[in-house]
Amino acid sequence: MAAPGSARRQESDGGGSVGAGKAHRNWGVPGDVSPDARATNSVGDLQRRVSGRAGAVSPARRGAFEVLLLVEERRAYSHIALRQVLNRLGADRRDSALATEIVQGTLRWQQWLDEQINAKSRIPITRLDAVVRVTLRMAVYQLYKLRHCAPHAVVHDAVELVKGTQPRAASYVNGVLRALERQQETPPQPRAAESWEDPGNPEELARRTSHPTWMVERWWSWLGPEATIALCQSNNEPPPLALRVNLWRSSVAEVMESVREAGGEGRPSPVIPGVLRVSGVDVSRLSTFQSGACSVQDESATLAAWTLQPEPGGEVLDLCAAPGGKSAHLAEWMKGTGRVTAVDIHPHKIPLIEQTARRLGLPNVHPVCADGRDAPSLGIFDAALVDAPCSGLGVLRRRPELKWRRRPEDIQDLVKLQGELLAAAARAVRPDGILVYATCTVCEAENDGVVEAFLAGPEGRDFDLEDPAALWPDALGQMTLSTRFGRQILPFHFGGDGFYYARLRRKPSGAQRGIRRD
Repeated sequence: MAAPGSARRQESDGGGSVGAGKAHRNWGVPGDVSPDARATNSVGDLQRRVSGRAGAVSPARRGAFEVLLLVEERRAYSHIALRQVLNRLGADRRDSALATEIVQGTLRWQQWLDEQINAKSRIPITRLDAVVRVTLRMAVYQLYKLRHCAPHAVVHDAVELVKGTQPRAASYVNGVLRALERQQETPPQPRAAESWEDPGNPEELARRTSHPTWMVERWWSWLGPEATIALCQSNNEPPPLALRVNLWRSSVAEVMESVREAGGEGRPSPVIPGVLRVSGVDVSRLSTFQSGACSVQDESATLAAWTLQPEPGGEVLDLCAAPGGKSAHLAEWMKGTGRVTAVDIHPHKIPLIEQTARRLGLPNVHPVCADGRDAPSLGIFDAALVDAPCSGLGVLRRRPELKWRRRPEDIQDLVKLQGELLAAAARAVRPDGILVYATCTVCEAENDGVVEAFLAGPEGRDFDLEDPAALWPDALGQMTLSTRFGRQILPFHFGGDGFYYARLRRKPSGAQRGIRRD
């Protein structure tokens, strides 16, 4: 989502001769200096750190290691780091797929992996240098979850990676992994939700599914045990890839044919017209993608336009718009007419919106660099979309590192900003105009809580609620969760990301406060 300007059992480590004190001095268990203080300052620094012996490592594992180290040390976003690192390494499709699987799986199961490592190491993983920590996690994930990876190759590459940066830690890593490899006959596999007995409490569910306890406790209290179990399980599954067809310029059949010609597979979404679910293809190389016939967009995200349903020729405001996918869909909905004012506070993101509109041939998208809280100064609009910055708890399948970055205290700050953006957008909507509030999170406080506070405030008294699902394709009304003020989509409902939508209409007599454009 675009921002406006988000006690364990100890056993032998298997290393034999490496004592804890020696480890403190020589290979990265922090003593006087925290490992985080030694974070890489640039991708170039990282490349130098993993050069040398890492050249003997498979491209997929080297790429995964570099990405995970960037995530661990520099708080990089995994999906962006994957693209950058794999492009630089020139990884082929097979290596790219394996690297992606290792990165996403390691991050999804991080807490569970740490539990397995701590069971075989006398040194807690939190006290290890980031290089050692990342190497162990990704190796254990492969040993326990990727049966197509040969154990000897996994251990070999892990040792080689560590030798290139922390040579004195190599024997430690080898010992821990060999000890865990001996459990290969009956490894402690995470189980599918449907095979469980009732976990009984959120703490146990959090442990089984590798989620922060505070996060699961909130879902358990709000959604109940059954939905929370399904949600946690779905968060650990690979997300689908969806293409939204630009129906203004192309057709589902044309895009489907291009996917098949490229060697991929595709089928129409069973729930949302104009969307394809695809696999086995590099979308950026599709002729139909390059010509603007389609865009990558999750099925749940496409419902922003379905909820707003702008009229051709109208004036539409999209707050927090980068990288421009929803702005583009709104512009397509309007058949290239009218104006979509796409606002983002970050100057470096404005070109992303421009590039998206240019590729799709949309002359009616007008990017503006501004603070969304100043929306009334931009004019009076027929409709406004507040695509609010949020905790991202609905997209954990795509950005699993958010599990471990988010804190309960983050929510309060986000709620304040979300409320300010919604109130500002409301002041820019004309009488009888439409206001849509959307997030990609599964958090009651950020969703219903924000809308409830808005309706109780001075701007909200001029608005009435409308059910978004009344405008959606028929099946979605039964599939999604009706909340007090909107609709909550959970990943297990139909495969789309976790999203929230609320639709409000300004009363005909409501007084708008924006500045009218001539």
